[in-house]
Amino acid sequence: MSHYCELLARKAGLSPDRCDLIRTASPMHDIGKIGTPDHVLLKPGKFTQEEFGVIAQHAEIGYRILSGSDAELLKVAAVIAYTHHERFDGTGYPRGLQGDTIPIEGRIAAIADAFDALTTRRVYKPAFDLSHAIELMLKHRNEHFDPELLDVFVASSDELARIHKQYADPVNPNPISAL
Repeated sequence: MSHYCELLARKAGLSPDRCDLIRTASPMHDIGKIGTPDHVLLKPGKFTQEEFGVIAQHAEIGYRILSGSDAELLKVAAVIAYTHHERFDGTGYPRGLQGDTIPIEGRIAAIADAFDALTTRRVYKPAFDLSHAIELMLKHRNEHFDPELLDVFVASSDELARIHKQYADPVNPNPISAL
């Protein structure tokens, strides 16, 4: 996810130092999940409304963990943790921010996190191929994501494929052999 963030930040014209800072800070985006019970976090199916409320707290928990430091890295990480689930149309959480009121770091992380989640195998779903993930994200272009940033991201498909290939989790067809 961090390399997707760095790529998008660079393609969006942010300074090299800011791109590096976003790459370094973005892996902390879900640190607040440390406060989420495993029975919710690892649930293989759809969340109930109550469970969604529990999981949604991770953005604020992450912000509280990371904020308060004078270190620029932790300041950026706190912003990303707090805003990566905000949606461009204002329907996200935790604050329902809309459009450009969402810091660019959060808008970048939202795109990178969604792409990474779609293209990575999870306990509740298989990995989608890159083109299918992009297709799904484009369906929510003006709702979930900053449309201009998403267009920049999609236009970088060759680089996305390179990053995905380089950092994808290996799939072991026989998990018993790993023991």
